[in-house]
Amino acid sequence: MRLGWCLLSAFVLAGCASQPVVAPNGVVSNNPCIDAVLAEIALPGQVTAVSSYSHDPESASAPLAWSAQLPAMGSGAEELLLARPKLVLTGNLASSGANAALARAGVRTVALGVAPTIAEDMQQIRTIAAALGRVDAGEALISDIADSLPDTQRPGPPVSAIIWQNGGFVAGKGTLQDELLARHGFRNASAQYGLSAWAVLPLETLVRNPPQVIFMPTGARGADAHALDARQKLLRHVGDRTQIVDFPDRLLFCGGPTIMKVSAILSQTRASFPRATP
Repeated sequence: MRLGWCLLSAFVLAGCASQPVVAPNGVVSNNPCIDAVLAEIALPGQVTAVSSYSHDPESASAPLAWSAQLPAMGSGAEELLLARPKLVLTGNLASSGANAALARAGVRTVALGVAPTIAEDMQQIRTIAAALGRVDAGEALISDIADSLPDTQRPGPPVSAIIWQNGGFVAGKGTLQDELLARHGFRNASAQYGLSAWAVLPLETLVRNPPQVIFMPTGARGADAHALDARQKLLRHVGDRTQIVDFPDRLLFCGGPTIMKVSAILSQTRASFPRATP
């Protein structure tokens, strides 16, 4: 492994000036969803770098007050190796080439994809916790997430709803968000529009046949802001037929602790609809 560090340093010495200062022999993550879990279960000083996404308020799932104290990492093999970590936690944002380079250098790597169900998401928390030697902390987080979810299905017919992010994408069948909607007594209306797991819903289609609830961002920046303004103007035509609930895009990026935030919004919204009478 020592030879790997030396050879790499010879090739990337010119780029060292811009390399963030990372304490060696720590845990490095380049995935914002993993960062959110680490913020909850890692010991102080155990994590030495986080994903660059976790420094951006628009994309961070971990608390900014926590992630801002740590250097930011991209997904490139060079910067990951120069950090000299003992463990790299990575996800679907990292290239397979980077993971292969880490393996050749002898760096322990744990790679996690996108969990499409609550059960798989909890299993990923267990994987991260085991890699850190923080099994009990991982189980405590899982317990908190489970406690945030409804114990049983709400009585009465489900309320039709969609989760509609900037850019027009809708969370459809087979996504974590689809399961969360069902768990809270909603029917994901994406199916009635013929949409797959993640697909674009045309605004005109939605206005012709709106669901009872639209979970969507009420603020955006840049080009998304113009598109959102146009969307909001057209949505005025649905009137009282549809309830629009603020749902920032960052709540769609990850599971883990974010599930608790999503559950709070879904629970509060579902409670605004009357229960079925016997």
